[in-house]
Amino acid sequence: MSRKKLIDIVKKRDRSIKEIYEEYLKHCISIGQSEGTIESKKLFFRYSLPKIVKVDDKISTFTKDKLDNHIIWMRKSGYSGNYYQTLIIKSKAFLTYCFNHHYLKKFEIKIPIITQKKKEIYHEDELIKLLKKPNLRTCLVGEYKSWVTINFCLGTGCRAATLLNVLVKDVNFQEKSILFRHMKAHKQITVPLSPTLENVLMEYIELLDLKDDDLLFPKLDKKKMSYDTLHQEIDNYCKHRYIKMRGINVYRNTFATLFIKNGNKNIYLLQKLLGHADIKQTERYINLLPLEMKEDINKYNPLDVLSHKRLKLNRSNKGGRRQC
Repeated sequence: MSRKKLIDIVKKRDRSIKEIYEEYLKHCISIGQSEGTIESKKLFFRYSLPKIVKVDDKISTFTKDKLDNHIIWMRKSGYSGNYYQTLIIKSKAFLTYCFNHHYLKKFEIKIPIITQKKKEIYHEDELIKLLKKPNLRTCLVGEYKSWVTINFCLGTGCRAATLLNVLVKDVNFQEKSILFRHMKAHKQITVPLSPTLENVLMEYIELLDLKDDDLLFPKLDKKKMSYDTLHQEIDNYCKHRYIKMRGINVYRNTFATLFIKNGNKNIYLLQKLLGHADIKQTERYINLLPLEMKEDINKYNPLDVLSHKRLKLNRSNKGGRRQC
């Protein structure tokens, strides 16, 4: 390697973490990563990365020891495996960019293997309280919007990022469907519009005087709402109803769980509704213990099925011998 190239690499290593991360975000946008993914990476930089390193420091200060020590601290502090696994995945994506552009000397990053836990859901008694319609004569606009938002989340199972990008015209009352343009996997899907949600949205759109090209869930000035604002509004609504706020996307988990518990065991249909590319993703959303589905499991269990057939055959043979 020439002296000039070596000097160039040393200079690259002198850049700050913040400066390189801004460059990394531009790169992610340029290669077509979704708006939701970009927003997630911005939140990672704002809230998570500063807990590992000082973002104003040089990139050379981002060492394997710092990343490992932070993970050890999170594990000892009781953070969930999903949380620190996601943190490492996002750290690795940024660090890989740094390695490839010679901003940092490459080191090994292993994604921790964790035992997947059932996803948290809202319980039926909580949902009944949350879905109780507020008094339209006395409630504030924010309370009413939050009530409609929860109806929408529970009635469609969509992600928060998807919800924030739905337009009024995406709700087709004639076809009884909703178009989701903004999906994690860069694809559009159309989901059924339930009768209950249809009534809720028709009234909501009329009361708020929303037009076809308006966002369905905008801020009061009709501009796009941020995830943080949405989270805060739902959190306030939950507190007003004396319910613990478990997160907006927990309604998605709840939708998937109740979809199965309410009698529909077609996991492939659920996969389509959730927009999952891999059936394994859908399986993680089903927050059911095997014992809760024991009747179905036993009904289709090969051992039980063959045993029943054998008993029927034995009875048939005995009956035939009596006739002889």
